[in-house]
Amino acid sequence: MPKLNSETDTKADFAERVSVTKGRISQLIAQGLPVRADGRIDVNDGLSWIENNLDAARRNKGGGTTARSATLAEAKRMHEIVKVQRARLAYDHEKGDLIDAAAAERTVFARAKAERDAHIAWVQRSSPIMAAELGIEPGPVFTVLDRLMREHLEHLAETPLEELFVAGTD
Repeated sequence: MPKLNSETDTKADFAERVSVTKGRISQLIAQGLPVRADGRIDVNDGLSWIENNLDAARRNKGGGTTARSATLAEAKRMHEIVKVQRARLAYDHEKGDLIDAAAAERTVFARAKAERDAHIAWVQRSSPIMAAELGIEPGPVFTVLDRLMREHLEHLAETPLEELFVAGTD
């Protein structure tokens, strides 16, 4: 298994990463796949080079291809590109550049729920203090603050995230 956490791979590890043979990597190096002086392949550079340089013309140098072989060549090219794209996604995930969308959604939901609960608890803690400072009964103060806080939280819940982000950049 390749060392997915490293920034560089050996030829064998890079071959495994992009699901080709080590011999195919040697062929690609001869065609220009960049290799460092120490013989290792920079993962980002290698993946980018493959995405940008693998095409049917380089792989089918024999010329005189029929429509069927051109279609087969295109299918093989697309298959290799998909393998490289999958390898790039796996590498980006290992580096921490990608996150699990479901996990992010759960985290955001949990944070929003905790903040809502904290706001409601603030009303319960603050209303008796306000009532005492104003010299009035705590019941009506709590009722008004609770209603206003719930309206505020409802407004926030209905506000599209795009508006919150734009407002937060001022």
